Amino acid sequence: MRQQTSYYGNPWLGMFVKTNDRITLLPKDSMDKLEAALRENLKTETVRISVADSNILGVYIAMNSNGIVLPNIMTDEELGIIRKCGLNVCVSGDRYNAHGNNVAVSDKAGVVNPHVERDEVKKMEDALGVELCPATIAGHTTVGSACIATNNGFLVHYRANEDEMAELKSILKVSGSRGTVNKGTGFVAYGAVVNRNGYAVGEGTTPFEMGRLEEALGLIK
Repeated sequence: MRQQTSYYGNPWLGMFVKTNDRITLLPKDSMDKLEAALRENLKTETVRISVADSNILGVYIAMNSNGIVLPNIMTDEELGIIRKCGLNVCVSGDRYNAHGNNVAVSDKAGVVNPHVERDEVKKMEDALGVELCPATIAGHTTVGSACIATNNGFLVHYRANEDEMAELKSILKVSGSRGTVNKGTGFVAYGAVVNRNGYAVGEGTTPFEMGRLEEALGLIK
């Protein structure tokens, strides 16, 4: 199935969808064809959910195969749905509550916005089962939006410098590359949803960009 898809014509797929290797979270009102594309490309179960009645799941949620970090604006009903997914749950009270923007994490390690309080980082680490190291990417503290990290590699903002690349390689314990999505945007996590099984990207993403993503994240068969 074609990897390029969208959320009601919006190519910033990663803002609305979050995945690990087993479960993909998508907005409640998603079209059936988007859900089918995610199931086929990511090879996961799908769960429809909202965050405080918002559809921007990818902005608010950080997740790996062990756990999930959620903002404290979740409703009881939403939390109940998440708790049935079998993940360790951290409801963070940090004022930087867009955790998808502020955390990039795999099952090996992760990076976090340096402004997030250390006590909150420790709670996130306990849920995710990995260490989260403060970092910047291309000078940006919103590392979750500028990096996609998996157990096989990482893809980061095309303006990441050599020192940042070396630090990320050391922290994440895998190699990686710079790249873009949706015709030249460096905030790669906004335009793509990736796990070890495959990926889905916004419809604006070019074949060249998809090739870079596949290479960086070890998805070339």
